[in-house]
Parts: sequence; structure tokens; C-alpha cells
Amino acid sequence: MRRRTAIGLGVILIAAATTATMRPAAAQPAAGEAGTIERLDPRLDDLVAADAAVERVADGFQFIEGPVWVGDAGDGHLLFSDIPADTVYRWSEADGTSVFLNPVFLPELETGGQGGSNGLTLDLDGRVVLCEHGNRRLARIEADGSRITLADRYEGRRLNSPNDIVYHSSGAAFFTDPPYGLASPEAAELDWNGVYRLDPDGSVHLLADGQTRPNGIGLSPDERTLYVANSDGAARQWVAYAVDDDLGVGEGRVLLDLTDSADGGVPDGFAVDTSGNLWASGPGGIVVISPEGDHLGTVRVAEQPANAAFGNDGTTLYMTARTGLYRVSTRVAGLMP
Repeated sequence: MRRRTAIGLGVILIAAATTATMRPAAAQPAAGEAGTIERLDPRLDDLVAADAAVERVADGFQFIEGPVWVGDAGDGHLLFSDIPADTVYRWSEADGTSVFLNPVFLPELETGGQGGSNGLTLDLDGRVVLCEHGNRRLARIEADGSRITLADRYEGRRLNSPNDIVYHSSGAAFFTDPPYGLASPEAAELDWNGVYRLDPDGSVHLLADGQTRPNGIGLSPDERTLYVANSDGAARQWVAYAVDDDLGVGEGRVLLDLTDSADGGVPDGFAVDTSGNLWASGPGGIVVISPEGDHLGTVRVAEQPANAAFGNDGTTLYMTARTGLYRVSTRVAGLMP
């Protein structure tokens, strides 16, 4: 099965998150260093080599998010959003960084939103799908370069600001809808921040409304578990939902709770590997979480990451972190579109 996770703004608001003092924060990368790897469990050695190095591959951005790999290992490229810059960038080893889409925000839609795109992914036909914060919609780029709306309302009321999306092999998609793209609280038309399913016929179904700030989203390799990050400093959690045969979900259970971590940062976007581990932006960097909910270690990047995606042949983890794009090689392959 092919899929990836896209993901969420965790916005610059994440700062305020994170006040715990249960234990001292681990050492951060030294000045000029791209990152370090903190190993908390020997199982991490099977996922990332002892000599793996974090590398900065591009910088100069404002706040980057939502990476997705497009194409094959040899001639593919990474797309990612710069939310305040209202731009989707393209990066490849051969060509470096270029503008893929600008602007994203369409003021003529009069949505009461602000900012560009956040999470990006590919649908089952390989078309780019965007979570458009300011436009408060899910959109798709067509072959002629035009964008069409996939979903912008639930039961007639405008969505908050779609943040992150993942496709199921059926063609349905799961997405999160926190308030981060609203120009003001008064612009909200819904009384909750939801987790939804978008069906191939365009219908939108509310699956869960109990998380305060649903953000990053992803599926387990067997598609039986839906994971959702909660980017709330008072509840820094990753929640797992059992997916039934009708693509509904059961009651969520907390997979991992790092509310009491001394590290800054909140759960945001994440990637899932073929063994079911989550590589999740959160307190301290990219938190590696086993399918059982064990914290195996943290990839500590020089800047707090907001999202991650596997690229190249599947064994390179790209991390979008504030002003810079980083990567690290892995021993395990990731789920990709």
C-alpha cells in the first residue's frame, strides 16, 4: 500500500506550548550543527544507523511545513509549503530550490482566513493535494495547473483551516481541521476542531471532535489505525483511532503523551514507516514512536521541526524546520504516495 502523511501547522503558536519540568531537557545541537540523534531505546538502532548524520539541505525560508516527495528516487523532488510566504517550494538534489506555486492564498474567496498552504500530499492518481489554510479548503492541482476545491464545508458551514491529510487505498482521505488559519476567532463557523473523512464522491464526514488541536495525521501500514497529533501545549499527545471496515473510527486512545516533557515544541506533522513507527515532530525535535507507543528516541534538529516525510528511495527522512530543510538517512523505508 502506498501513502504518506502530510501535515500540520503547529503554527508558530506552538511556542507557548511546553512548560514541563519533569526532567532536564536533553542537549540541543551545538551552534552550526545541523542536528543530533538521542537514543532512548536500542530498537532505534534498527531504524537509524549509529553514524547517521543530520544534514541541512536548504534554508532561507520563513516557516516551512507539509513536505511530500514526488516522483522516483533518481529524478524526484520534494514539495513543501512556506505558510507565511504564501508559497509552495520545489527542491531537488540536482536543481536546488525553486518556486512551485505562488500565491496560494486567494483573497477573492473572502474566507476570513490567512496564510498559504500547510500539509501537502498526492492522491492515488499522483495529483498534488493541498491543505490550504487561508482558503480554508482542500484543493487539488489539475493537469493544466488550475486548482479545484475538493472540500471547504461540513454540513454547509465553512471548515476552520484544513491542516494535514492522508489518503486511504480506497480513495477516501482523512484530514484534520484546527483553527490556525483563521484570521480571527470570529471567523470560525464550527464549534469544534475536527478529524474528518473526505470520500471520493466529495462528501465530508466528521469522525472525531474531542481533540483540542488535531494536527498531523497518518495511517498505519495496514490502514487499521489512524494516528492524529494534538498540537496543544496542555495536552501534547498522539492519539490512535481504530479504523473500521466502513472507514469510521472508534474512541481514540493516547498512544504517547509528552505533555510533561521539558523540551519545547508540540506534536505536529509526522511520517510513518513501513514497520509502523511514527517519525513525529514534537517536543525536542522528531520524536520516534513505536507502534506500541514507546518513545524510541529523538532526532534533535538545529531548528524545531514542524513536519517530516520520507523521500528518495524511501530511506531518507526530510524534515521541515522553521527556516531550514533537513534530512537524515534511515535503515527503514517510509510510507510514500
